[in-house]
Amino acid sequence: MEHNEDMARLEQFVEKLIDSHNQLKNENSEISFLLQAKQQEIADLQEKIKNLQEDRSVMHNRVGGLIDRIDEWEKTFEQEGSGQNSDPATGGSKSRAKKSSSSLFNVKAEQSSGSALR
Repeated sequence: MEHNEDMARLEQFVEKLIDSHNQLKNENSEISFLLQAKQQEIADLQEKIKNLQEDRSVMHNRVGGLIDRIDEWEKTFEQEGSGQNSDPATGGSKSRAKKSSSSLFNVKAEQSSGSALR
């Protein structure tokens, strides 16, 4: 009888080991699936970051181009204005228009030299 009891305990122990093994195997499978999902999510987010950085670079270049065009326009406007300031027929109105326009774009220059386009 003692032999039968030992065998029954051994069978229970083996059953518990098999159950534990199967449970750990299932957990491992679930964790592997979650890991793959997270890796895919990371790859998607990295692609999104890359696209946003490219968009930001394009916008930065476009804004820089616009600022350069405005600077060129201001220089042209100043050159035209300085050549016509002495015209008595205008009464100096172009000079006043130039100053008010220049001050408007000076705000732009101050902002662009700051941290507006990081």
